Amino acid sequence: MAKKIARAGEAGFTLIEFIIAMAITTVVLGATVGLAATIQQAYTSDFDDVAVEQEVRYSLDWIARYLRPAGSNPYSCAVFQPIWIDPNGTGTNNNVRVQADINPPDGDCTDAEEDVTIALDTARNVITLNTGAGAVDMTDPIITNLVFTYMDSSHNPTANEMQIAYVGIAVTGQSRGRDTNTGFTTFTLSSEVRIRTR
Repeated sequence: MAKKIARAGEAGFTLIEFIIAMAITTVVLGATVGLAATIQQAYTSDFDDVAVEQEVRYSLDWIARYLRPAGSNPYSCAVFQPIWIDPNGTGTNNNVRVQADINPPDGDCTDAEEDVTIALDTARNVITLNTGAGAVDMTDPIITNLVFTYMDSSHNPTANEMQIAYVGIAVTGQSRGRDTNTGFTTFTLSSEVRIRTR
């Protein structure tokens, strides 16, 4: 067999060099793809966590907006009670009924949004608002707990609906995406509302 002698300028890669270069390229690309996947997963998880926290904050805000004017009755509505504890009769403290003559104040407490029930639908993980025309979902399906606590003017717990001056609200939301390291992320935020009429 005759050997071919390489001349100047005709030198190339041997098969071994080519295989080594391909192996290095494969390792580098594999590490890059793995890093990109990890970054994407972390971004998605963080985005989901922020969305849950934002939904919980939103829930606290709109619930407080309905609780604050509870009991406002400047024209003495005939059938009136500022707050009903557990109006759905579930035996839990995750629902409340609020009445206020505010839309507009006219002595008629049956106007829109003057007699409302706020409740947690535990089967669907949403907080609902019922203004008399049926319950409407007010949150995304990520709310796992809603707790109302009732206090008198001295901040002592009370079950007497006519003595309620403060209402504590605690809302818990849970992320939809499961983090393989920490599981589902939950956020619990709370607030206290002073009833204006007390």
